[in-house]
Amino acid sequence: MKNFFKNQIAVAILGGSLLIALGIVAYGLINNDSSSKNSVVDSLVNADKIFQGQDFKESEYILGNTKNKVTLVVYSDFECPFCKMLQEGVVQELQKKYSLDEKDLSSAKIGIVYRHFAQSYHDKAPTEINASLCARELYGQSTYVNFINRIYSVSPTNNGLDLATLPNIAEYAVKESKEKGQSIKKDFSKEEFVSCVAKNTYNQEYINNSQDAIVAGLEGTPYSLIVYRDGNENMIISKISGIKDESYFEQVFDKLLTIK
Repeated sequence: MKNFFKNQIAVAILGGSLLIALGIVAYGLINNDSSSKNSVVDSLVNADKIFQGQDFKESEYILGNTKNKVTLVVYSDFECPFCKMLQEGVVQELQKKYSLDEKDLSSAKIGIVYRHFAQSYHDKAPTEINASLCARELYGQSTYVNFINRIYSVSPTNNGLDLATLPNIAEYAVKESKEKGQSIKKDFSKEEFVSCVAKNTYNQEYINNSQDAIVAGLEGTPYSLIVYRDGNENMIISKISGIKDESYFEQVFDKLLTIK
């Protein structure tokens, strides 16, 4: 009987030791993961700032979706020449590099959220913004992305775009979606599109975007934020007023994407 109790005690001691050892190992792994994330985040800019803007909606993504942990938020003005440079020289290249499927824009390594802001001296920008949102709601997300890229492509900026060309831009965007094999809600209808734009149907979303931009710290366009979702919070990693090279964004994105 004594031997039996001795054996039981020995087993209990061994089991307890194993549990302690496993706890130490688990703690070490957790700390390693945490320190790895912290070391990456700490090496970047503004990582202690929590994004105070509106929650991201699927409808405003021009790449990726709400599940992406790394998101670029772009506040932009269709009549701003520097916004045109950012869109054509940087954002479109990032769309290509981080996309996982050209036909499905929601499938990507990072998210890009496009939010609208019109400078007070760009009288045509609010109508152009409304037109882009009409294109999105009538014809789908891919048409919205193609519309944004197209309007920057054809616009001379600084109130130089002829607003009468907006239906042509929307029709081009729908056609491009079809050619790329992207999904669209319906075929283009000029009458339907013109009616939507004339009613200023989506002005409230534009107003909300503008208010959000101010909360986010915008002082001029373009203005961009790189955010990293840590749990339930979006942490601002970098604030970019104006334009930076594509390589800057890639370096930050690629570093953030190493976090497990």
